[in-house]
Amino acid sequence: MIKNKNKTKIWILNSIQMFEGLSLSQKSNLLNAIKEVKYNKNEIVFQVGDKMDQVYFIAQGRVKIIKMNNDEKETIKRILNSGDYFGEFSIIDPEKFISFKDTAKVMDADTICFSLPSELFMQVCEEHSFVFQSLLKNIVANYIKLDSRLDSVMMRKSKMRIVDFIEEMAEDIGTPVGYDVLIKHNLTHQDMANITGISRQKVTTILNEFKQEGLIHLERNTILVHDKRLFQEAV
Repeated sequence: MIKNKNKTKIWILNSIQMFEGLSLSQKSNLLNAIKEVKYNKNEIVFQVGDKMDQVYFIAQGRVKIIKMNNDEKETIKRILNSGDYFGEFSIIDPEKFISFKDTAKVMDADTICFSLPSELFMQVCEEHSFVFQSLLKNIVANYIKLDSRLDSVMMRKSKMRIVDFIEEMAEDIGTPVGYDVLIKHNLTHQDMANITGISRQKVTTILNEFKQEGLIHLERNTILVHDKRLFQEAV
């Protein structure tokens, strides 16, 4: 019988696709090893050099994976939403991935993360091949996304970088609304600048141009894309 205090932890296990095939008893066996931590906005979950002996799962809120340059300017590599996880490379090669090479910074107040010891996660992967296969699939998908964004930053002009990023958000978190796509992103223009590698002022200018051209509609923390095909063709 699962105690009430563990119901939330069961929820996060249920929300992660790779654990779908585990039985309720197998999930409950993981509960005692899971640590729950609540964070405030801008708190650090882990930073460069911290030992990579935990896999972190986002139960509530958002966490950004960042690099800091010499001027303490952030470059956002990934944004983790509810159900996402990080630190999984320690399962693939624990001898190589000993410590984190990135920093995880909380984006929202009242963000909740669960951490599971890498050793235990590895045991689950060894006992259940479908978990490991799901893990590999997720790693490949994230690599392809990051590689595509790197190509965009290196090869494309500012306007097309914004187009590429909006398309990425549309695929990840967009919701169809008739012929439009509604994106509830909760990102500042500075966040977008840190992701696309252009200035905040340039992000604002480009988004306003798209709005004036009737390609998108902007509201606080949301973008409504009018006819995605038109959007792609017009830029």
